[in-house]
Amino acid sequence: MIISILKKVKELKIPFPDLITRPSGKKMYENVTASLGIVTENETILIDFGGIGVIDSSFIDEFLVKLIIKAKNEKKPFFIKLKNISDIAEINIDSVFKTYSNYNNERMIVITDDIRKNNSFFIGTLTDNERSLLAFLRVNKDAGVDELAEVLDKTKEETSIILESLYTDRLIKKIKGFYYFI
Repeated sequence: MIISILKKVKELKIPFPDLITRPSGKKMYENVTASLGIVTENETILIDFGGIGVIDSSFIDEFLVKLIIKAKNEKKPFFIKLKNISDIAEINIDSVFKTYSNYNNERMIVITDDIRKNNSFFIGTLTDNERSLLAFLRVNKDAGVDELAEVLDKTKEETSIILESLYTDRLIKKIKGFYYFI
């Protein structure tokens, strides 16, 4: 599913190109989550921010953080990927994610469709091993635990723990013993 934030902004009559208020974020979250009933298991929701300039911390908190939490907690897993994030929006998202992680002792990360300023395809904080696995899966599309353990030069058990963490954070898919980049 692709969600165009610009299209939603126009539908909801939210002032743009900058999304800078908590009520706007809440309104967007409610609208987007209402459409998630048709999402299939393991589906990736591509959120396209094309045409949007600045996204402030209030909007990010009310929309993006809550949407990622929902994805993590759903019994029927779905995944979120961001597209067309402006540089300033990336900085703000990263800042909100770090603050959230510090206050809630739970990390917040999201995959992006394009390479970001951190030279990666995500916003948030990952370990070197997690980065390596994501990079491998992005290039190779899928792999089993045995192959990924070799990539990290770790045991299958150690690798499984890392993979499970990435899956729980909805950064990779897990289907029939294989892992996939979203």
